Amino acid sequence: MEICYLESIASTQLFLENAIKNGKLEAPICVWTLDQTNGVGSRENDWLGLKGNLAFSFALPLETLPSDLPPQSASLYYGYLFKETIAFLGSRLWLKWPNDLYMGEKKIGGVITKRFGGVAIVGIGLNIVAPDSIFGSLDIAVDPASALAIFLEEVEKKRSWNDIFSGYRLEYPLSQACRVHSELGDFSLKDAVLEADGSVRIGQERVFSQR
Repeated sequence: MEICYLESIASTQLFLENAIKNGKLEAPICVWTLDQTNGVGSRENDWLGLKGNLAFSFALPLETLPSDLPPQSASLYYGYLFKETIAFLGSRLWLKWPNDLYMGEKKIGGVITKRFGGVAIVGIGLNIVAPDSIFGSLDIAVDPASALAIFLEEVEKKRSWNDIFSGYRLEYPLSQACRVHSELGDFSLKDAVLEADGSVRIGQERVFSQR
């Protein structure tokens, strides 16, 4: 996969999306920066950026994704794969369902996925430096370029959804102390049951991540 470093950019996600739509770049490719000034979060919210934090987006042809990956759970898949990479380096980072990266009780990053024209674009942001007291930052010192390279090597292995999900299922109870803000409203994960496709079941209702 080609990897392109950008000195500064408003949003790696929007930059890559526009570049692919305009035919300037082709998947598979990753763009990354340590100075994202106007990142895109869940539900089109802004993601507060600070120079020194890692932000990247990568594009993959849909036919190269793991064959058993549920489309609605791509953010969960790549979020947990990224969490595994950073945990391998010594961090206590964990993934809150369905796409938020947490350190203890503080959000320090997130994952967003979009599909169009036969391509999936996955964007990930991680606070290495905390922007304010509300959000946390990573608990270990990392070289962003090296961490990203390790993660992208894991992406290219195309591990099965079942392989990734078997690990995430053990971590999911951490999410049950949290609430989720979604297009369907605000709800607690306390009694939500994690299903095999990455959705959660609350009573008789199934909730899927569309992020």
